[in-house]
Amino acid sequence: MRTLLRLTLRVLKWGAIGLALLLIGTAVYARVLHRRDDARWHAPGRLVEIEPGRSMHIYCVGTGKPTVVLEAGAGDFGLSSWHTVMPQISALSRTCTYDRAGTGWSDPPRVPLMPTPMVEDLHTLLAKSGEPGPYLMVGHSLGGPIIRHYAVHYPGEVAGLVLVDGSHEDQIERMKGIPSWTQLVVKAIPTFHFLGIDRVVAQAQITDTMSAIVVARTTSDAGMHNTAELTSSLPAFFAEVKKDAKPFGDLPLTALTAGKMSVPGVTPEVADALHREWVAMHKEIAARSTRGKWILAERSTHYIQRGQPDLVIQAIREMLGTLRR
Repeated sequence: MRTLLRLTLRVLKWGAIGLALLLIGTAVYARVLHRRDDARWHAPGRLVEIEPGRSMHIYCVGTGKPTVVLEAGAGDFGLSSWHTVMPQISALSRTCTYDRAGTGWSDPPRVPLMPTPMVEDLHTLLAKSGEPGPYLMVGHSLGGPIIRHYAVHYPGEVAGLVLVDGSHEDQIERMKGIPSWTQLVVKAIPTFHFLGIDRVVAQAQITDTMSAIVVARTTSDAGMHNTAELTSSLPAFFAEVKKDAKPFGDLPLTALTAGKMSVPGVTPEVADALHREWVAMHKEIAARSTRGKWILAERSTHYIQRGQPDLVIQAIREMLGTLRR
């Protein structure tokens, strides 16, 4: 019995040592990759100083009015969210994507990650970069409430809104059945990043230049800090959106909803109920405009711009046609 106990303790000891060495190696390798990434991938657009000592990245291509402004969701930056459709959209009109503070190539913010400072940043960035409005704003996921917040605060600058599976300010309360362990994953983001697990695991997702850039910028120190802070502060974020929310009158608004919802760890029945509530919330947002339109992307999950890019492009094309008429 004592021999078995000593053997068990020895196995546990060497197992713990092996795991510690593996984690140290992962952390070191991730830092090597980050250093190489910083030297390799540079901002494709312009870095515009929006206040002394703080710059933001904006990338604009194409010609025509109104200018289309693309807003990314949480955990993304401009190109990571929109590279699959930006060439086609920029063929229709002037198109700008940008990186919110602390994402992509933009400097970190100096205030908490809340909707009002975000839209003030964007307002200043567009003005200082010389990209005049009015704008057709397109937002994915959390980018949806951000552009809606922009339209509330700067109504004279927004010609139309296209929401691509956009978030709703009541989704935390209304989306019942999402496993509680997902919050543990969110809280563990800083630990995963410190150990380099995020960067090393993401290495397997690199297949071309764009995916290499996406991995590099989304797993950077600033990017992961931004993701962790933003996801942990969502209740306060949505509360601020809800406080300022109001009807949009006759502002053209199109809401696209993913036809498939992938939620790990839930039964098909719970997933169906979650999707029905998701659809209901999107229809409610569309109804806030007398010119609201709702579209179901039947074959897509959350990233409709990847699953059904033609549907997103067509929604923007139709909106541009409406605005130009």
